Amino acid sequence: MRVRDLVDKPELGLTVLAGEESLDRPIRWVYTTDLLDPGRYLSGGELVLTGLIWRRSPEDSETFAAAVAAADVAAVAAGDAVYGEIPADLIEACRRHGVTLIEVPIAISFATVTEDVSRRLAEESGSGIAGVLSKRRRLVNAIAEGAGLGGLVRVWSQDNEIPCALLSTSGRQVAAAATLDESDVDKLVRTFLTAQQVPTVVRLAGDRRMSVFPVGARGLVGWFLACEGVHDQWPREARESVLELASLAGVERSRTEEGARARHRFGDQIIPLVTAAVRDPAELAARLRAADLEPEGAFVAVVVSTEGVTGPVDVPRALLDELLGPVFPSLMVARVGAETIALIPVGAPANAHAVADLVRQAGERMERAMGRRRLVIGISGPALGSAALRGAIDEARHVRGLAELRHSRVAVATADEVDSHMLLIASVPDDVRQTFQDRVLGPVLSYDSSHNSELVSTLRTFLECSGSWQRTAELLHVHVNTLRYRMQRVEELTGRSLSSLEDRVDLFLALRIR
Repeated sequence: MRVRDLVDKPELGLTVLAGEESLDRPIRWVYTTDLLDPGRYLSGGELVLTGLIWRRSPEDSETFAAAVAAADVAAVAAGDAVYGEIPADLIEACRRHGVTLIEVPIAISFATVTEDVSRRLAEESGSGIAGVLSKRRRLVNAIAEGAGLGGLVRVWSQDNEIPCALLSTSGRQVAAAATLDESDVDKLVRTFLTAQQVPTVVRLAGDRRMSVFPVGARGLVGWFLACEGVHDQWPREARESVLELASLAGVERSRTEEGARARHRFGDQIIPLVTAAVRDPAELAARLRAADLEPEGAFVAVVVSTEGVTGPVDVPRALLDELLGPVFPSLMVARVGAETIALIPVGAPANAHAVADLVRQAGERMERAMGRRRLVIGISGPALGSAALRGAIDEARHVRGLAELRHSRVAVATADEVDSHMLLIASVPDDVRQTFQDRVLGPVLSYDSSHNSELVSTLRTFLECSGSWQRTAELLHVHVNTLRYRMQRVEELTGRSLSSLEDRVDLFLALRIR
């Protein structure tokens, strides 16, 4: 089948935008992607279908065109659902690199194009290849017939006799035809996020092995396939078709994200109204009703800030969508300054705890993959009615300040912790906290640095043991006389007495700030 054969089908309504001179190139297969650089998954001769989700700037078009040209694809067929038309910079980039670019109208789904090509290739091939294509066609049909991700994964697993699961990096089992317990999911997520390259093989309990494959671009927030066995030992047919499964799952994920973007429009309208200095309660109530939300319902606010998180993906928004969207489909998210704020209609106050549970569990799974990046998350208690939304956001902000004092890379704090001294510390300005710590603990920190001693850690253990000399000495594996000498040195350096409750409190708070 040639590219021209596809373009000449009037029922598809395809338009050639670049590379008219290469329409006689044969099409070997179809590959659907939203990766900026899909080169590693291409072997030449593919019709590459893309929804352009990867394009964030004109420079991205150059990167994509160069990648598909280097892979020697037959053509690129791009949908115009995202931008309304194919961006001019992509057209020019494809012309520069000699890539045939075809526009797929919004009325034609990628499944229709894929099925058309699959049918033609099956007709041109022998019975053996026809059997392979028949399986692939069943994957396409599963999507076209509305079977969803569950049906897609089930069809592939049955056809290849390889149990498979579709997971998110938060640990959510999006669709599964394989049995996984929580420890399996934890290890699969951790390996997928930290592996130097994928696909890779993960060894689970009982010497069970699973192969993991990315669905779309790999990042902190994403999906992946986990399939039984070592992929290098699979039949060739399964090794090839799993990439098609990942491609089709990526298309379905894009559809899910389209629904999230529709919710974002409500969030972008409603959340700034809540945080505005001057608020109109009537307008806020009207906006909530327009979003099919009950103004007097129960809500939870979440405020997220980041450190060292860069790239085209809005990670906090994508993470909240992934974690909370499936459970709370009316979730609203908006970027306000340097913060990402979410308002979650939880139905009843009793459901509010589910928000914190989901966020904490995902944070624990993502912790080891964060590197130098950091997510700091504050979660309010339940707020009843639109009049309480501003207070909920303010509460989440204060609680986020508490989370900032923690050492984890995904730091989470909730309103349930407001009775802790840490919330009091979090409410104090950064410069005041630093000054207090320097004055109280600075001499000890300097002494440790100069003498390679352990006065700070010894003091911390002593206070955690409520001033018990014997218990502290046992934990530190030192003699009590050694401990007394260290504490005497702390008293000399700080000018504070460990026999004074007031001085102990000062030292305790300075350590907690650190």
